[in-house]
Amino acid sequence: MLNPDYQQLLNDSLKGNQDAIGQLLDRHRPYLKLIAQRALEGQLQARVDDSDIVQQTCLSALRNFEQFDGKEEAQFIAWIQKIHERNIQDTIRKHLGAEKRTIVNEVAAAGENLQGLFHLDTLSPSQRVMQAEDAVRLAEVLASIPEDQREAVRLRHLEGWSLADLQKHFDRSETAVASLIKRGLENLRKKLNGET
Repeated sequence: MLNPDYQQLLNDSLKGNQDAIGQLLDRHRPYLKLIAQRALEGQLQARVDDSDIVQQTCLSALRNFEQFDGKEEAQFIAWIQKIHERNIQDTIRKHLGAEKRTIVNEVAAAGENLQGLFHLDTLSPSQRVMQAEDAVRLAEVLASIPEDQREAVRLRHLEGWSLADLQKHFDRSETAVASLIKRGLENLRKKLNGET
């Protein structure tokens, strides 16, 4: 079910209210950050700040907001996601081109990562609305838990890292990493269920 506050925010944005547009974009920043982190996983992550790409996407969306012709959250998410995907691919081309590397395979891989995140294009309209709302809500809640828990949950459950990989990444014991993931999931569950 569409959040009435969100619908009001979207309606105000469509009427040209700049504050509402800013709030609408801010609401989607955690979702955009997850997409950027997933697309930039690997070599580029050390050279490209995903927050810079999110900022570029928000600026592009703000400048071109009059081109958005939808009226629902899922339509807005699909629109901003396309802008974001173009920005990510442009960034990948720029950085890999500067290194004089072949970018075809890496851009294609990034595109697969982007398309695989939530598969909005393959769903029915009602499924797209529910999936888009769930994806944005999950990204918001994920952004609200402690950073180490957020990273552990993201890498384990969105990226599919093994416990051994996480152990190396965090430089902690397997037990400590498992505990970090468990605490992160518990915090997510509590926040998603409205518990404090």
